[in-house]
Amino acid sequence: MPSLIERATTGRAKCRVCGQAIAKGDARFGEALPSAYGEGESMFWFHLSCAACARPESLRPVLVETSEPLPERGELEALTNEGVAQPRLCRLIRAERASSGRAKCRHCREPIAQGAWRLALHLFEEGRFNPIGTIHASCAVGYFGAEPSSLRLKLPGVQLDEQELAEVTREMREGAARSAALAAPGLAKASAPESEGDSARKSS
Repeated sequence: MPSLIERATTGRAKCRVCGQAIAKGDARFGEALPSAYGEGESMFWFHLSCAACARPESLRPVLVETSEPLPERGELEALTNEGVAQPRLCRLIRAERASSGRAKCRHCREPIAQGAWRLALHLFEEGRFNPIGTIHASCAVGYFGAEPSSLRLKLPGVQLDEQELAEVTREMREGAARSAALAAPGLAKASAPESEGDSARKSS
């Protein structure tokens, strides 16, 4: 079976990423993958936005070829291109408040305080998404290699209002700024020109 983009014929199928139903008539992505129950393939269904965030390499060629009219095509292309360029972004599933202070950040290995904003991660393995931990929102840029776009924090299964989204974005940017400030002195020292004495010692 080829992977495809089509309109949902019913509202029964659930998205493999967010777990929410795909409404009848909505455009959806079907990815054909080996069946977990034996020979052959099974079709895995996704909201287009969820697939663009979590399965960009699979969605991108189908998105290029589909003739289905998609008003959000530009956003989907941006998300897929971003995910291919920075593969760790595909692990982001949602932003949430830490329910306790026991979990440690996968990036900095420090505890995530209760009530602090954290980003939950998952990994696609053997046809399913498995949780792999969380990171501080402030560690996002260091972990992913880029700031996740706001579209990644607005998936159908994520309930963030505009104020909460602004808080998460602020923490991500403040964390990136702190990391850059800490790295700057070392970078400046490493790139400083050699003194005459240093050059002389190296040549002797």
